Amino acid sequence: MGVVIDDKYFDKLAQTIIDGAKAECVHLIEEGLANGMDPLDAVEKGLSKGITKVGDDFGAGIFFLPELIQAANAMKEGVAILDEKIKASGKERKSLGKIVIGTVKGDIHDIGKSVVSAVLQANGYDVVDIGIDVPENQFIQAVRDNNADVLGMSTLLTLPLEEMGKVIEKMKEEGLRDKVKVIVGGCPVTQEFADEIDADAVGFDAQDAVVKVNRLLGVE
Repeated sequence: MGVVIDDKYFDKLAQTIIDGAKAECVHLIEEGLANGMDPLDAVEKGLSKGITKVGDDFGAGIFFLPELIQAANAMKEGVAILDEKIKASGKERKSLGKIVIGTVKGDIHDIGKSVVSAVLQANGYDVVDIGIDVPENQFIQAVRDNNADVLGMSTLLTLPLEEMGKVIEKMKEEGLRDKVKVIVGGCPVTQEFADEIDADAVGFDAQDAVVKVNRLLGVE
């Protein structure tokens, strides 16, 4: 007997995100798809509900960094499977905006970026995390490929800071800068530096990044 696709199923799917149970999340999704589940419902009624709860608990100090990262990884895995099915069906999932985010070339730190990605997802954004040590051409290509509204760049080191400026200059050369907002973040990033390289905003922590992105895109 197949799984029943009902509110209990979606609650269970949401709980896999809250628990950071990536394998269980994937198993439930595959089981649901095999039984006629609408992949869009799985995102909106299941995964999004779970990551929103995680974001709220993280902001309230109930959840901490390890739980947030586990939840983000489970969410990323689940969305990757479902997005393929959604695109194949010709539908689109609701989103406040598309954000491409990555750690700049010369830096392999991942945690801060992953936290920001998870919290942005929890607040209704579609986040494409392109990883660490990302060169400028890869940022540009990802912005184009994903029709991004916002580009987020991160570094915890001082030397790679100049890479952020290079990416923004490349965006200008490619005619993208006026179409895409840029937010930067990381320990060495200051407002003065962001102004100097012509970034639109600095995210001083994950919650601040959400506030700034909301402001940039006019989200109430």
